[in-house]
Amino acid sequence: MTKTLIRGGAAIALAGLAALTPTVAHAGDASVQETRVFTGFASENSPKEAKRDAEKRARQNALISGYLNEQCVLLYANSSRLGPGYYWADAAISCTR
Repeated sequence: MTKTLIRGGAAIALAGLAALTPTVAHAGDASVQETRVFTGFASENSPKEAKRDAEKRARQNALISGYLNEQCVLLYANSSRLGPGYYWADAAISCTR
C-alpha cells in the first residue's frame, strides 16, 4: 500500500513539473507550440473502469482549458486495488496546440 502511495505521489509530482515547463518554439519556425499535462483521478469497481474514468476526467480538464481531443495523447494510466471490489486510478495526458 505504501509503495502505491509513493508511486502515485511521484506520478503527480512529475505531472506537476511537466505542467510548469515553458512552451516550446522551433528554431526558424514562426509558430509557437504550447504543451500542457492534465491529470485525472477516479475510484470504481474494476481497474479497467477506474482507468477509463480517470482518463476521461483528464480529457475533461483539457477540454475546459481549450484543447481538443485530437491534440492530446495518453501518457499513463495506473490503477491500484484499495479493497475487495474497489480500485483507485490516476491518468495523465499531454496536450499540444
